[in-house]
Amino acid sequence: MAPRVDRRMFDSSTGSFFPLPLTAFEKYMLLDDRPGHPMVFPLRLRFSGEISRPIFESSFEEALSRHPLLCSLAKRSPRRGPVWVLAEELRPAIDWGPPGAVVGSPRGEKINLDSEVGLRAWVRQEDGAAEVTFQFHHACCDAGGALRFVGHLLSAYGMRMPSVDQRPTPWPADTACLLGRGRFVADAAIGKGSGTRAVWAGLRDAARWVGRRPATLCSNALPAGNKAAAIPFLETFRHVFEESETTKLLRAAARQRATVNDLLLRDMFLILRRWNAEWAPGAADRWLRVLTPVKMKTGDDDRMPAANGVSYNFFTRRESQCVDRPVFLQGISRENDPATRHRRGMSFLRGFRLLELIPGAVPLMARTNRCFATTVLSNLGDVGRYFGTILPCRSGKIAAGNLVLEDVFGAPPVRPNTRAVFAVGTYGGRMWVSVRRDPRALTADGVRGLLEMYVNRLRKSADLLAAAE
Repeated sequence: MAPRVDRRMFDSSTGSFFPLPLTAFEKYMLLDDRPGHPMVFPLRLRFSGEISRPIFESSFEEALSRHPLLCSLAKRSPRRGPVWVLAEELRPAIDWGPPGAVVGSPRGEKINLDSEVGLRAWVRQEDGAAEVTFQFHHACCDAGGALRFVGHLLSAYGMRMPSVDQRPTPWPADTACLLGRGRFVADAAIGKGSGTRAVWAGLRDAARWVGRRPATLCSNALPAGNKAAAIPFLETFRHVFEESETTKLLRAAARQRATVNDLLLRDMFLILRRWNAEWAPGAADRWLRVLTPVKMKTGDDDRMPAANGVSYNFFTRRESQCVDRPVFLQGISRENDPATRHRRGMSFLRGFRLLELIPGAVPLMARTNRCFATTVLSNLGDVGRYFGTILPCRSGKIAAGNLVLEDVFGAPPVRPNTRAVFAVGTYGGRMWVSVRRDPRALTADGVRGLLEMYVNRLRKSADLLAAAE
């Protein structure tokens, strides 16, 4: 039975849209969720300044009222299948504590959307510094949606703080837009002639995806028979490039008529080949695959509350192709152009919708432990562009009332046999790279070594081009 709905947080128009059917990708995230590999992701924010608890909590409530999927449960309707149901009485609370207090949940990292909403929050602060940790279920929203929620939270906080000269300008979040969150611009943009080409290209992509089974990232040899040690809640490893290094990377990409995303992908392939060669020398010429999330555009993106608007793109190369030569980067750049990314993103979603017509096909695909990708690389770009509000800045960093956002970062969920997942973002002029691991296959020292290998490879790319100028 659906929980009793208390709509005091929401106006009557918001309540009228629920129950709200899940989109194809939301269903996939729900089906792919499992206790050992939950489809959740962390987002951490670090501030200078002391958070006013009553103001922050009232701002949190206001932000939640703009983003109802974060206050919803996923239930099954006999007539409509999986639906979102408003559950305000189960809305997330904030766990407050001093630095060093454990960030965690007695239920572990998994969020059961049948009985718990898809957002958790912790605040740890002392002596004029604070860290806020959020945990989101990926069925409720993607990283961009999570950052949109954060932007509205900071905007509400800044508006409530007394004696602040600079005030934020929030953008609207219209709940009605959630009705179109699964309908993407690319659907209407395909004309009659190009539609036929897109279908054939999609079939070709599907054949390649099925026929080119990727290698897993090699384990760094946990002792046989030993269980993986318990890891800290939402454990994430990270490196931050200085502003000068970030600028060099931008120039390095531009010099080769490529984007930073192209460079990130090229160097990821290079270190995947190197890592697997070190831990499994002499293996055959394996396929390597990097999964990259693709932001799919709707006509209501500017007013869309936190939701899941992504699809997947897959880049697949033989290990022997992964060499530091101009032709390799050029091939990635051609494949990574916006038109190809969005076509492939639509192909993935269409393929999923077709599988829904075959009884049992979707659960079988979601529950398989087959390796879909060697790794995940999610490039957010400038994280501030997702905030959905115009916030004042101090020394190039976002300010909200008495707080200055010093740092913000996150990382994707970890799927079975995709043993390490990466995220890249830029904030305050500095680019960061974060990574999460599957502890059954990679030790903490191992994933630190993998991250260091990637960081050094990016530095080498930037330095080589800087020297050539």
